[in-house]
Amino acid sequence: MAAKKPAQSDRIGALVRELETVAKRLRADIRRRAAAGGILKQLESGANQLRKRAAAVAAQVEKYVHELRMELERAPKATKKPKAARKPARRRTAARVM
Repeated sequence: MAAKKPAQSDRIGALVRELETVAKRLRADIRRRAAAGGILKQLESGANQLRKRAAAVAAQVEKYVHELRMELERAPKATKKPKAARKPARRRTAARVM
């Protein structure tokens, strides 16, 4: 039986080492996925902030354009000055051939 004990302990030791490596790999995978999930949340949060800011900028531009249009409509229209009467063009006479 003495021979079986060392073989059995080697198998148990190998099994323990294998379980430890699997546990390390599993822990690393969980950390990686958790970190990736956090990044996705940060990206979504950033995208939402950008959308909100873009909407605010668009609303502000729309407001300024509306105010500009209202000012232009309120402004008195420039009156057209009558053009000075032009003298009629002189008729050219054909040069006499001698």
